[in-house]
Amino acid sequence: MASSAESWTTQQLAEFLSVVSSFTEEQDALRGGVERAAEALDTEITALVRDGRVDASIGFPAGEEPVEQLIAAAAEARFERELGGLGVCTGLSFPVGNNGTLLLAARVGSEGFTQAEMDLLRGMGKVLGLSLRSVQLIAELRERQTLLERLTTLQRSIASRADLEDVFDAIVNGASELLGDEVVDLSLIDPEEPTVLEIVASVGFSDDLLEQIRRTPLNQGTAGHAITERKPIVVDDYTADPRRMPDMAVDGLRSVISAPIYQRGELVGALSLGTRKRGRRYREMERDAVVAFAEHAGLALNDAKAAEETAHQAFHDPLTGLANRALFLDRLAQARTRATSSGGSVGVLFTDLDGFKTVNDSLGHAAGDQLLIIVAQRLLSVVGPTDTVARFGGDEFAILIEDSREPIGAARLARRALEVLEKVIEVHGREIFITASIGVAAGTEEPQELLRNADLAMYEAKGQGKGRYELFQSHMHEAMAQRLELELEMRGAAERDEFVLHYQPIVQLESGRIVGIEALMRWMHPSRGLIGPDEFIPIAEESGQIHALGRWVLREACQRVVDWEDEHGDLQLTVNLSSAQLRQASIVREVSEVLDSTGLDPNRLTLEITETVLMDVSSSNLERLAALKKVGVGLAVDDFGTGYSSLQYLRRFPIDYLKMAKFFVDGVDSSDSQSRLARAIVNLAHSLEIEVIAEGIESSQQSAVLSDLGCIWGQGFYYAPPLPASEISSQLRSRILAT
Repeated sequence: MASSAESWTTQQLAEFLSVVSSFTEEQDALRGGVERAAEALDTEITALVRDGRVDASIGFPAGEEPVEQLIAAAAEARFERELGGLGVCTGLSFPVGNNGTLLLAARVGSEGFTQAEMDLLRGMGKVLGLSLRSVQLIAELRERQTLLERLTTLQRSIASRADLEDVFDAIVNGASELLGDEVVDLSLIDPEEPTVLEIVASVGFSDDLLEQIRRTPLNQGTAGHAITERKPIVVDDYTADPRRMPDMAVDGLRSVISAPIYQRGELVGALSLGTRKRGRRYREMERDAVVAFAEHAGLALNDAKAAEETAHQAFHDPLTGLANRALFLDRLAQARTRATSSGGSVGVLFTDLDGFKTVNDSLGHAAGDQLLIIVAQRLLSVVGPTDTVARFGGDEFAILIEDSREPIGAARLARRALEVLEKVIEVHGREIFITASIGVAAGTEEPQELLRNADLAMYEAKGQGKGRYELFQSHMHEAMAQRLELELEMRGAAERDEFVLHYQPIVQLESGRIVGIEALMRWMHPSRGLIGPDEFIPIAEESGQIHALGRWVLREACQRVVDWEDEHGDLQLTVNLSSAQLRQASIVREVSEVLDSTGLDPNRLTLEITETVLMDVSSSNLERLAALKKVGVGLAVDDFGTGYSSLQYLRRFPIDYLKMAKFFVDGVDSSDSQSRLARAIVNLAHSLEIEVIAEGIESSQQSAVLSDLGCIWGQGFYYAPPLPASEISSQLRSRILAT
C-alpha cells in the first residue's frame, strides 16, 4: 500500500503535468512550470537556468534576478548560499531533460527538503523536460508548415512566370520573416566578371551600405565561401570570423548563414541571412530552411533560363542563331509603324542561294549546314546594328533595313551581300563557290506584301541569270502570276502531248557535213504557242517535273535517231542532262534502260551537262559520270566559258567535248581579242584531249575562222536553227549544209 508521501508526490506530479502540458509556447511552459513547482514545494525561490542564462524565476522582481548567483547555485545538486538580498538560502537543482537545463528550488533559511520533496522536484524536472520537448516539436512543426507555405507560394510565382526580380524579392523577404533575421541578401556571380558577386535582392541594408557591398570579390564574405566551398557556411561570431566583410562587421552583424545557389548543376550565387542579436544560433531546421530558399532561387533561375531559351527557340533559327520568319515579320511590322509615323520607309532583301541543293546533295547535309552558318555570318557582317538578318528555312535568308529612305540604299546593301558571298568558302576542307539571287523591296506596305515583293524580285534575279539582285517593280506581280499559271499548266502538258523535240544539226566545219544532231525540248502551248526551254525548264527544275521530262526527252530522241538509221545513217545524238537529273542515283540505270529498249549504240549518244555540275566534284557525281562513261556514252560541257570554268574541274571529270559558248564565237571574224579567246579555249581542250564544238555560228566567216583555229565541229543558225523532226529530216538527206 502506497505511503501518504508517495501519494502526495504522485498527485503533485499529475497536477504539474496537467499544467505544463497545456502550453503550446515555450516561454509560457517555462513560466508555468516554475510557478507550479514553487506552489507545490512551497518555496520562496524557484528558477529555470539554461545556457548560462535564467529563462524563468519566482522570488525576485522582474529584471532584478541575481543571475550569476542563481547560475552558480544551479550547478550544485544541494546548496546553501546567498541569493539576492534574501540572505542564506537552502535549495536543490535537478536536470530538465537532456539538454543541460536545470530546475532550481530554494527556501530562505536553513530549512531543507524532505525525500518526498526531492523526489517531486526530480520528477518535475523530467516532466518539464518532456513538455518543453513537446512544445519545441510543435514549434518546429509550425515553422515547417510556415516554410512549406512560403515555398509553395514561391513555386506558384515561379510557375506563373512572375518577373525574376519579384521572385527574388519574395525569397529574401520570406526568409527574413520566417527566421526572424534582420539582414538577408541574394547574390549572383556576374557572368561578365566571374570573380565578382552582385547583390540582386536584399532586406535590411541601409542605402549607403548596400551601395558599398553591392559588388564584392568572390573571395570575400560568407557568401563567396559558400560558393567556393560548395556548402552552407554558418558563423556564430561574425565579428571574429576571418571570412567576414569589414563593412558588415561594422554594421553590427553577430551571426550569419550562407547557402550556395545552383542553376542546372552550376554554382551561380548564394543566399545569406544575418542578425545583430546576441546569442543567435542557427538550429538545424533553420539551416534546412535557408538551403530550401536557396534551392528555390536556383529553381527560379532555371525557370527563367528555360523561358528565355524557349522564347529564343520560338523566334530564332536553331542552326544559324538568326531571327526566324516570325521574329522577322514582327520586327518588320514595328519598323513599318515607325517609318510610317516619321515619313520614312523600310527595306527588305530576300536572298536565295544559287546551287545550294547541289552542295547539300553532293557533300552531305553536314556540309550544307556548315555552309549556311558561314553565309549567315557573312550576311551579318554587312548590315548595320539596327538591321535584322533572318533565315526562313532551307537556303532562304531575309534582311530588314530599319531605315531605308531610298531604294538605292537597299540596293547598295544587296551589292555588298553579293560581294561577301561570292568569296570562296571552305567547308570540310573543300573550297566552294556560292552565289545568291537577291530581291529588293522598299516602302511602307504591309509586312507580308513587302516580303512578297522582295520574293518576286528575287525570282526575277534568278531568271536574269542568278548571282545578282533586282529591285521590285510592279510588273513582277503579273510575271509571277503567269509563272504560277505556267507551272500548273505544265503538270498536265505531258499527258496532253504538248511537249515536242526540235533538232539542230552538228556539222563538221571544214566540210559542212552533218555528223549529228542535238535534241532540244519545246512546249507547244495550246494558247501561247511555242515556248522555249529557257522559260519553262527552270520551272520544271524547281517543281520537280524535270525528272519525268528528262526521261521522256532521252527516250524520244534515242528512238527517233534509231528510226532514222535506214534513211540517214548512224547519226550522233546529243541530249541535255540537267544537274537535277545527275543527282538522281538512278540516272545510270535509266540511261542504260533507254539504250537497251531503243537499241541505240551507246557510242552514238552524248550527254550534255552544264558548268555548274563541274563545280560539284563530289564523289557521287564523279562516280555517276564514270559509270555513264562505262556504259559507253560521251560527255560534253554545254556553254563552256560562261560559268566557273577551271582546268582543275576539267581534269577531274571524264569529259569528251567542250561546247564553246556563243559569247566566244561572236566576233571571232572581226576581233583579234575574241579570236585569241577562242583559240585559248581550243588549245586548252586539246591539251586535255577534249574536242570542241562551237555553238551559235551565224556566218561563213565565223565558221572559217573557227576551223582555222582548230575547232572541228560546230552548230548554229548559219547551218540550221532547231527544227521539228519532219523539217530536219529533209536536211539530213543531203548531210551537207554549207561549205
